[in-house]
Amino acid sequence: MVLHVLRTSCIFLAASIIASAGGSEIKEMAVELSGGASMDMIWIEPGSFIMGSPEDEPGREQNESPQHKVTITKGFWLGKYELTQAQWESVMGFRTWDNQVFVKRDENCPAVYLSWYHTQDFIEKLNSQADKHIYRLPTEAEWEYACRAGTQTAFSFGDDIDQLGDYAWYGRNTYNINERYAHQVGQKIPNPWGLYDMHGNVWEWVQDYYGEYTGEDQVDPKGPETGERRVFRGASFYYLGRFTRSAYRGYNSPRHRLFNLGMRLVMQED
Repeated sequence: MVLHVLRTSCIFLAASIIASAGGSEIKEMAVELSGGASMDMIWIEPGSFIMGSPEDEPGREQNESPQHKVTITKGFWLGKYELTQAQWESVMGFRTWDNQVFVKRDENCPAVYLSWYHTQDFIEKLNSQADKHIYRLPTEAEWEYACRAGTQTAFSFGDDIDQLGDYAWYGRNTYNINERYAHQVGQKIPNPWGLYDMHGNVWEWVQDYYGEYTGEDQVDPKGPETGERRVFRGASFYYLGRFTRSAYRGYNSPRHRLFNLGMRLVMQED
């Protein structure tokens, strides 16, 4: 492992390069947040992929088509884990999940009951502390690109849904056995790029308004310019396995907040 330390604005960063289970290098960085918590992030290289699902993929939805090529031209840092309760409270100073149902109060469990507007408040605070606009939600395309991690199968580990329990918290191994809450992050096997819980645990808000795919090749797409609903991805402990597929799309009002709805952050310098 190679370790070096950086300072930028008022944020302390520690970066390292580690080897994944497949032997490829993963660049990782720790960001120190106000209040004493820290956040681990993974470097995502730019590249291209096929977004959406093929018509023969089991469990697919019509809004996952037509498939289309997407090119991401700039690399970015993405949260290694879903944002945790400790990280949220460290920055914001309050709990959105207080006095709510289906929540395990644990600093390493995801912050939940987050509306899309809550995510923007959190990001605004981080950017204010950094004195630059470097934090944001991933776009829907960036999220699927990172979730797939170079794969084109239904899941980042392949097509066999029977393996899903090794990689994800979802209905069968949580809600159905009366563990009706999001579990601690990082307990399952990560995807090939070192990201945990991209399948299941909690839905993750992305930046985009919801819109239908056109089938055209796209470069750094950001979704529709206007809309009434925002997209979230990844599914959760409450849902069937098919909803955790890399291509599945959830969406709702940006005011929507629920026990299985959280976030994961991007950090990107201009």
